[in-house]
Amino acid sequence: MDKIAPVQSEQSALLEQISTQSTAEQLKKIGSALRALRDAVILLNNNDGLEWWNQAAQDLLLLQPEDKGQNIFDFITVPEFRQYYEGTTIPNDGVHIESWRDPSRYLKCELTPFGDEKLLFVYDVTRLRHLEQMRQDFVANVSHELRTPLTVMMGYLENFSDQPDMPPQWRRGFELMTQQTARMNRIVNDLLLLSKIEIEESHELHYIDMTKLLTNIYDDAQAYNQAYKHIIHLHIDTYDGLYGSEMYLNSALSNLVINAIKYTPKGGNITISWTRTSDGCRFAVEDDGIGIASEHITRLTERFYRIDKGRSRATGGTGLGLAIVKHVLHQHEAQLQIDSVEGEGSTFSVVFPSNYVRSVTAN
Repeated sequence: MDKIAPVQSEQSALLEQISTQSTAEQLKKIGSALRALRDAVILLNNNDGLEWWNQAAQDLLLLQPEDKGQNIFDFITVPEFRQYYEGTTIPNDGVHIESWRDPSRYLKCELTPFGDEKLLFVYDVTRLRHLEQMRQDFVANVSHELRTPLTVMMGYLENFSDQPDMPPQWRRGFELMTQQTARMNRIVNDLLLLSKIEIEESHELHYIDMTKLLTNIYDDAQAYNQAYKHIIHLHIDTYDGLYGSEMYLNSALSNLVINAIKYTPKGGNITISWTRTSDGCRFAVEDDGIGIASEHITRLTERFYRIDKGRSRATGGTGLGLAIVKHVLHQHEAQLQIDSVEGEGSTFSVVFPSNYVRSVTAN
């Protein structure tokens, strides 16, 4: 037994040495990989100081060895970055900023946890930004060019359809052409609106009387509801308003209400509510309709995504409504929340943050 103990001790020490060497080699490989990245990588301590960086970060921020321990805000001075850094919860989608040294370059900064510290990744997304701009310009230009011929076609179709001596076998064809031309016109109008919202990185904020806005939305919904026979309730629990774009918010919130009307079987119940929360103010549309399967929910705000293509076309949808809603809410620092159970109904809600909420007395 006395001889076995030293052997076991030697084996343990050897295993520990191998484990230490293996860990050191792995760390060395990770360090080498990070140093070789074309994107900037910076390790930050709990005091937001620089602990380590790769060559790309050194070139981007013009770092020197003596800069170790310096605050990151001494090197990245863009206000949007500080706002993101101090207000973010990780993981997150990062923040896009213009380069502080070259306004023609666009960067994406993203924080990720690394033990008790943080890793900051800085990506050059200039090419992606230019491609996105080209896409937006293309969609806007094509949509604009389609609008005039569509208007001409609709005018002629309406004139022909109104002719009393039109042969019966032609009338159905002209009705279908009129319907499809009107649908195409709605798609073009939605594309133009979406392009306009995307291009406008900021918009002028005005005080919005939400009680008045929601009452108008409710009245419009009742008019649209004539063929559906739903019972629509409006609950306003606070008179607080918002700072924002009334035109865009009216479009977005109306879209959510109209969707509830269209996709709820006749005779359903729909509730529109506006309430105060600890984080701001919450708008919600709740229905007892058919509900949405969970696999569709995350994709509902994608352009032209449809759960049931045939039904969407039958109801006159363009497939762009929720994409417009998403972008409008993004401009107001809010996100769409979708909760749904198949066969029981859905709730579409959004919480507007406190910095966009204004009480009647504050206004």
